[in-house]
Amino acid sequence: MSRTEQRRQAQRARLRAAEAATFAYYGVATVTEELVIADPPLTTRVVRVGTGTPTVLFHGGGMTSTVWAPLVAHLPGRALHLVDLPGCGLADPYDHGEVDLARHQAAFVGAVLDALGLQRASVIGASMGGWYALRAALARPERITSATLLTAPALALPGARMPVPMAVPGTWVGRRMAASTRPPSARMTRRVLLMIGGEGSVATAPEALFDALGAAMALSATSAATLDICRWRTPHPHLQVTGAELAACEVPMLLLWGEEDVVQPPEAGRWAASMLPQGRCEVLPGGHGLWFDQPQRCGELVTAFLREVDP
Repeated sequence: MSRTEQRRQAQRARLRAAEAATFAYYGVATVTEELVIADPPLTTRVVRVGTGTPTVLFHGGGMTSTVWAPLVAHLPGRALHLVDLPGCGLADPYDHGEVDLARHQAAFVGAVLDALGLQRASVIGASMGGWYALRAALARPERITSATLLTAPALALPGARMPVPMAVPGTWVGRRMAASTRPPSARMTRRVLLMIGGEGSVATAPEALFDALGAAMALSATSAATLDICRWRTPHPHLQVTGAELAACEVPMLLLWGEEDVVQPPEAGRWAASMLPQGRCEVLPGGHGLWFDQPQRCGELVTAFLREVDP
């Protein structure tokens, strides 16, 4: 086994151990399984929580499904499927290269539903995961019962700006970091999340969660460096969703936005909701890690929305 593969295996073990401790801290029982995806062809994993109506969750870029731990206990009556994005967490590494991002995002969500044996399902996404959920709702509405975007969907909407900590992986500095033998510590991960998510994202979370996310950042670094979505902090316009696309989307959609979201202010969420035929936007105190700030309130709003559109 090469030294690179040894480091990768060590981080995977670190992630699994820290993830188990994190879900135990929140009192959440989980079952973790590999998930073989057809498009793109790769193996990822799904963390299953609860029983009831199926709902699929997609985390933010460079993260892993552990990030949902503060929220899932507040989503009763749902069979939650927490899926790692390509190149993230315990998914296979992924070279985004010349990938058509919009097609890739919609195809991945559809392939996940296929792998889970679901013809249709409600989806929940945060940040980059919200971008995936949004693209799937636009391109494959027959597969998406509803979409919930928790925080700004990364750079999907006009006017978004990449926060500096999120922009670094695509630079030469990020590529150097990806090749580093020193993965981020829990303490360093906490600092990064503080810059991205705000004070609420780190105030009450256990150390095990930051250890899990530090391992996820190490595992995703090489794949993240291949993702060309912006020039420094400015998104490529052709990758963003237009008002016309939103206006043509009939999928019921809930946008939960933090008042201090560092990616985009709440006005963007209100604009998107106004364009959507079945869109609504709720603004809460908090930042880009909104479900860390207010897990119970986020859970209440999402649960009420899902009971209405996907009983």
